[in-house]
Amino acid sequence: MNLKPLVGLSLALLLSVPCPALASSLQEPDAKEVYVALPLEVHLLIADIKLDEFVQGAQSGGETAKARTLREANAFLKEALRKYEYYKTGDKAVLSESWGFNWAPPRPDFPSVTKSPLSLLEHLWIGYDMAAQLRSGIMTAPVQYSQAQAELHKSLDDSVGLMEKTVKAVESTGVWIVHWLSGARLMISAPPEYKPISPLKSELIRLQKSKPDGSAQGLVFVSQAYLDREETDGTPEQYRNKKIEKLRQKFPGMSDVELGETRAASGSFTASFSYQYTWEGALIKALVHIRRIGDTAYETNYVSLVEGFDRKEADRIIQSFFKR
Repeated sequence: MNLKPLVGLSLALLLSVPCPALASSLQEPDAKEVYVALPLEVHLLIADIKLDEFVQGAQSGGETAKARTLREANAFLKEALRKYEYYKTGDKAVLSESWGFNWAPPRPDFPSVTKSPLSLLEHLWIGYDMAAQLRSGIMTAPVQYSQAQAELHKSLDDSVGLMEKTVKAVESTGVWIVHWLSGARLMISAPPEYKPISPLKSELIRLQKSKPDGSAQGLVFVSQAYLDREETDGTPEQYRNKKIEKLRQKFPGMSDVELGETRAASGSFTASFSYQYTWEGALIKALVHIRRIGDTAYETNYVSLVEGFDRKEADRIIQSFFKR
């Protein structure tokens, strides 16, 4: 079946838990936002902890090649942490391989480094982005740096490069891939079989899972829509209903529409729904989520042949979305 007719749809993205009609395992966004906002070195520390667990799991499972690759990634990450600490402190003692990252929570209620809801690659990408932004600010500043400062800046640059190497090594082991869009300041994760393809108008990213013959078996795409005055002043239910009506115009045979929960807050809202329709004789199902931030609605759609629709996978992909 060809899912190409779906490409023009603006469909939805949400981080909150749906209503019972769309029950899922999605996690509330609050904890996620807390961890996203942690300092760079804590992101690297948590990634290091998670990567150690990955190595142990591969070793205990007898996956020798995978364990070897993960140990290599672990070495890259530990060196990245050393390089970053040297940039921060100027203490060359931290560059020693025997050095251990001596970090303590700054306050009693600081989030636990062992309970993060973010994945290993999510922490790595957030840390990488923070370091890259820091490096960019240094490079563009109209300042004449001393030789000692230049050495520290090189250490930061090296740390960024080592984070990239860590990401590539981890991704090669078949884990879920984090797609980080630096220009849009967002990320979303998906199984490795979902490959990026060219996004269409209004879309930020499009991922496709293909059959052996190359045709689409499933799609995940994220788009953004700028709200007009009526949409900005309206309710989440009104915005969702407008989306559903547009879909009915495209797919007159649209059926089994289930409405999820809607939530509204100052300057934002979330909403969700799912539906089915037939295309070229095949029954298709889509799970839709919407998240409004200010005057923009970020939207995603998990689309699949009904027989291949995986609700747990859909929820996990949706849960992984984050806009900074």
